[in-house]
Amino acid sequence: MPTFASLVLASLLVAAAPAPDDKGEALREAAHRGDVAGVRALLDAGTPVDAPARHGQTALMYAAEAGKAEVVRLLLDRGADVNARNRFFDYAPVAGALRFGHVEIARLLLEKGATDAVSALDHAVETDDASLAEAALRTGRIEPLDLAAARREAEKKGAALRALLASAKAVRPPRAPFAVDPARLRAYAVRYRAQDGEVTLAMEGDGLRLDGPGAGGPPVLLQPVGDGRFESADGEVAVRVSGRAGTLEWGYVNRAGVVTRLSVVTSDPAPMRTAAAAPAARAPRGAPRNWPQFRGTGASGVGDGQGAPLTWSLAEGRNVRFKTAIPGIGLSSPIVWGDRIFLTTAVSGKDDKTFRTGLYGDGTSVDDLSVHSFRLFALDKASGRVLWEREVHRAAPVVRRHLKSSLANATPATDGRRLVVMFGPVGVLAAYDMDGRLLWKRDVGVLDANDPQSGTAEWGHASSPILYGDLVIVQADRRKDSYLAAFSLEDGKEAWRVARDEPSTWTTPNVLRGPSGDELVTNGQRIRAYDPRSGTLLWTLGPNSEVVVATPVVGEGVAYVTAGYPPVRPVYAVRAGQRGDLTLPEGARSSAAVAWSHARGGTYIPTPVLYQGHLYTVNNNGILTSYRADTGEQVYQTRLGTAGASFSASPVAADGRLYFASETGEVYVLRAGPERDLLATNTMDEVVMSTPALSDGLLVVRTLGHLVGLAEGETLRR
Repeated sequence: MPTFASLVLASLLVAAAPAPDDKGEALREAAHRGDVAGVRALLDAGTPVDAPARHGQTALMYAAEAGKAEVVRLLLDRGADVNARNRFFDYAPVAGALRFGHVEIARLLLEKGATDAVSALDHAVETDDASLAEAALRTGRIEPLDLAAARREAEKKGAALRALLASAKAVRPPRAPFAVDPARLRAYAVRYRAQDGEVTLAMEGDGLRLDGPGAGGPPVLLQPVGDGRFESADGEVAVRVSGRAGTLEWGYVNRAGVVTRLSVVTSDPAPMRTAAAAPAARAPRGAPRNWPQFRGTGASGVGDGQGAPLTWSLAEGRNVRFKTAIPGIGLSSPIVWGDRIFLTTAVSGKDDKTFRTGLYGDGTSVDDLSVHSFRLFALDKASGRVLWEREVHRAAPVVRRHLKSSLANATPATDGRRLVVMFGPVGVLAAYDMDGRLLWKRDVGVLDANDPQSGTAEWGHASSPILYGDLVIVQADRRKDSYLAAFSLEDGKEAWRVARDEPSTWTTPNVLRGPSGDELVTNGQRIRAYDPRSGTLLWTLGPNSEVVVATPVVGEGVAYVTAGYPPVRPVYAVRAGQRGDLTLPEGARSSAAVAWSHARGGTYIPTPVLYQGHLYTVNNNGILTSYRADTGEQVYQTRLGTAGASFSASPVAADGRLYFASETGEVYVLRAGPERDLLATNTMDEVVMSTPALSDGLLVVRTLGHLVGLAEGETLRR
C-alpha cells in the first residue's frame, strides 16, 4: 500500500492560505457576487486578475461557478487564465461552470482557449446537448478514445447528438516523453475495484501493467503520458487515476471506448457475522439518566442501564411507543431531560424538502432562500405528544444548505433549568426555560459554512452549542472570521471570544478532564485545545483533514480526534495535560503527548464511540473499524450493510451493544467487544441522518419526517 507521504502531491504543499492582506480575496468575492463594478475597480487598482486562493482558485473560477457571465467576460478581457486549476479537486473553469449547469459560460471559455474539452463533451453527452458537444469538438482537443467513449454513451441519446459524434474526427497527438517520480509511480501501483472485479496496476519498468478481471481485457503495458495518465503504445487503452488534494482515490480505464470506473481498494473488511446466540432482548434497567446535549453527557454516545431495545418493528408497532410527525427539515439530534424530549427544525416558506442521501461528491446547495420558521419543540417522553412549540426566529436565511443537510443541524443543550438552541444560518443563539419561556436571545453572526476548497458551494452550519458550568460555548467556524466564544448561560452576555484561523467546519467541541485542568478540544484543520474558562490556547496538533465534521471523543484522560477528508485522514489519541505544538515528527506515530495515531483510517461525518475499552469508527461508506483504545491496535474491520450503503448519524452504545443507523434507515445492532457479531437489523422506514438519544427505557430516533420512541414491551397505538 502507498505510504501517507506518497499520497500527497507536492502542489498541495504550496497551497497555503492567502495572507490576511491578500487583495485577491476581495476580487474573488466580488466575482462570486457578480459585482461587475467592484471587479473592475479592483483590477484598475492593480489587483492581479489571477490572484489565487489557497488551492489555486481564481476570480474566473468563482464567477464561472456562480454563473456570472458578465464578470467572466470582463476577467477574460483583462487576461484571466482560462485554464487555471483548482488544485484540490484538479479541475479548470470549464468543469466548474458545468458543475453548476452554466453551459453558456462553459461554451464561452472553450471559445477563449480553454483546453478542458473532455469535460464539456462528457457533460454534453450526459445532457444530450449537441450544441455543447460541437463546441467541444471544435477545439480539436478531443482524442480518439474520448470520442469512442462519447459515441458509446450517446447510443440512447437524441439523433442530433448521435449524428454529430458519428461524423466527428479525432486525432491522437504525438506524445512527448513524460517521466514519473518512482515514489509516485509506486503509489499508483495498487488494487482498484471495478464493476466486474478487481483491477491491478503493477510497476513494470518506468510504466504500469494493467491486469485483473475488471480490466475489460487482457493485460497491457502502459506508459506515462502525464500526471496520473497512462496509455498503451498503440493508443487503444488509456488509464487515468486521481483524487482530491493529490490523494489517490479513483480512476478509469478506457479500452477502445469502453470506460470502466475504478475506486482504490483501501481495505478488505471482513463480513459481519450473525451472532450464534443473541443476548436476552430486555437489557438491564438502571436509574433514569438524562441525555442533555449532542450524543448525551460529554458527547459520549453511551446509554448503559437505560434499557434500550434490541429489536423493533414500525410496521407491526412492536416495541414502538410513539411516532410523531415533525414539520420542515431538521437534522439536529433529540435531547432528553426528565419527562421531556427537545429538538429543533426549520420550516421552509416554500415547503422545499429537496434532499438526497447516498455516497456522492456533489456539493450542490439547495436554492431555497425563502422565509423560514426556525422552531423548538418539547414532546412528552411518555407519549410523544407535542407539549409546546416555539418559533425561535423567522427570517429568510442568507446562506443555503447542502443537498444532504438542513438549516437546523445544531442540537440543543440543557442543564435542566435552561434550554439553549442555535440556528447558525441566521446567527441566532437563544435560551428558554423548560416550559418554553424565552430567557434571552442574541445575534452571534451568520455562520455561513461553505465548501472550504471551492469557496462557492454553501453547505449549512452544524456545530452544536455545549454547556460548561455557567457558560454556553460555541465553535463558530465559517467562511470568514471564524471564532470560538463563551456566553453566559444566565443572560447570554459574551464572556470571552477568540479568533480562529479556520475555514468552515461542522464539528462540536468537547471537554477533556485532566490533571492540569479541563481542556476544550476543538476539531479543525488544526486540532486545538483551549481553557474553557478563558479561551486561552493550550495546545495544537496537525496535520488534519480539509473538511472536518466529527466531534472529539473523550475518556480515561484521552481525547480521540478523527477526520476523514483528504489530504489526510488521521486518528489521534491525545493525552490530557499537554501544552504547545503536539505535531508528531515525520514518521512517528506516538509521543509523550500523543498516545497513538494513524495517518489513515479517519472517518468523515459520524463521530466515533468509545465503549468498554474500544474505539469504534464508522465511515460514510459503512466501513466499521474497532481499535483498542489504549494502544490503537486494530481489532477488526467490517462492513455494515451492503456496498453502497451510506452513514451520517453517529453510533451510540448501551448495555454491551452498538447501534449504527444508515441514511436509508437500517439500524444495525452489534455486540460490543472484540468480535464483529451482528445481533439484529431493524428498519426505521425513513431516512435517518440524526444521532439517536437513549434515556429511561427509550431509544429516540429522529427520521427525516418523524420523531420515533422505541421501548421494550410497548406497542404503538394507531
